[in-house]
Amino acid sequence: MMQRIAVSGKGGSGKTTISGTLARLAGRRLGHVLAVDGDPNPNLGRAMGVQHDGVWPLLPTNLMKVEEIDGKRVSKLALPVQQILTEHTVAGPDGVQLLALGEVDEPSKGCLCSRHGMVREIVGAAVEEADQAVILDMEASLEHMRRGTVRHVDKLLVVTEPYYRALESAGRLVKLAREMGLKEIYGVANKVRTPAEEEVVLNYFKTLDIPVIAVVPFDDTVTAADLEGKPVLDYNPQAPSIRAVSGMLDRLMA
Repeated sequence: MMQRIAVSGKGGSGKTTISGTLARLAGRRLGHVLAVDGDPNPNLGRAMGVQHDGVWPLLPTNLMKVEEIDGKRVSKLALPVQQILTEHTVAGPDGVQLLALGEVDEPSKGCLCSRHGMVREIVGAAVEEADQAVILDMEASLEHMRRGTVRHVDKLLVVTEPYYRALESAGRLVKLAREMGLKEIYGVANKVRTPAEEEVVLNYFKTLDIPVIAVVPFDDTVTAADLEGKPVLDYNPQAPSIRAVSGMLDRLMA
């Protein structure tokens, strides 16, 4: 059974393309998947081919409540998670529901801290209460680690390209994820052109004691699909990157 999977990585690493592809392939197998865009600059809907006007509404602030439990103030969802998913998701292809953290539509209006909290609790409840597998596409910064947005996920995928700055960013993510207590952390090597580049990523994750669950080759199809405004999965279902993500899904579900 697939559970809650978060996809994280440096900006430009390709994590959103991987997240969208992974969600749709999982939807084809499972019949229903919740894809969560955890980035306030949302792109997951486009990557999946969701038919929408592209303006993702902010989640309302009344979805959370504070209760006192054993003398501690605890934030919890104010509504059943199934009701939230019914009222605040957009239907996507292949049985995928899309929930977006929401985009920043005005400057100098404060942080989105409360919405990170909502996403965290929705992800935490989705499997047990709504029988939903979850693919969570995180923002490129480390903010989601600070806010604990990925606290309830079962698996964290750290996507990296084969060059030093991307690997260094991956190392920071792994460190914070371990400090948060996440047990299943996997590396994903993306945009790999040569065996030498693959070896660099494999060796780096080996030093972190993190298994690499997939090596996704550099694929010109991704650029061609984006130029036409299409998901790679629709543009060419047999593209090398699609085959690699499908193999990763096999391993995740196993």
